[in-house]
Amino acid sequence: MSATKSKNTAAAAQPQTDTSSKEKGPAKPKTKPKKEEDKQLQPLQRYSGRVGKFAANPDGVLDRFQLETADKVHTVKFPPHFGQALQQLAEVGREVAVLGFLTTTPKGDEHLHLTRLDADGASARPLSPAPPAAPSAAEATTISGPVAELELDPKGHLRALRLAGDATELRLPLHLGEQLADRLAVGVAVVASGQRRTLRPGEVLAAPEAPAPLKIELLTVGDESFLLR
Repeated sequence: MSATKSKNTAAAAQPQTDTSSKEKGPAKPKTKPKKEEDKQLQPLQRYSGRVGKFAANPDGVLDRFQLETADKVHTVKFPPHFGQALQQLAEVGREVAVLGFLTTTPKGDEHLHLTRLDADGASARPLSPAPPAAPSAAEATTISGPVAELELDPKGHLRALRLAGDATELRLPLHLGEQLADRLAVGVAVVASGQRRTLRPGEVLAAPEAPAPLKIELLTVGDESFLLR
């Protein structure tokens, strides 16, 4: 009996052959980052015309303007941190020249990306942005009240909300908005705490009087509280 038990124990202890790797197909090659020598030159073109209206990104920071040339109106895109320097040279109605390149978005919109702007003998071009200052605990903001509006993205996912009596856009992390959708509705009382979007050096708000968006980090809905990260 003892001999039989030892044989069974030994057999059970033997490792089984893993055939899962054999059943899988060939491994996909990893995408290698482009080497410096693989990068291509970016040709630039010069476009002259009159400066039209400015527009802002979802944060309310200026990042584009209309350039009315002889044959069409271009949407000129520039880095948000370049807005302050740009407005000193490119007032609405002024004749300017833009050096840049054209791209087309997945939706079919054409953008002229600015690399330099010339006006009346003066020139300006965007440089690398300065790093934003780290927020402090004293800058945390808490807003409470009933939900007045729910904002959805183009795919119908919950992305932000506004409370009654406060114009602040309370932003939700994209991956967590869907999980909260069944808990949030117009009229539901919430308490939201987080950090406001602060301007970086050189940025200009389209509507300085509007409150900056708030990125929610802690949200209380009824008697439930959630950490949103």
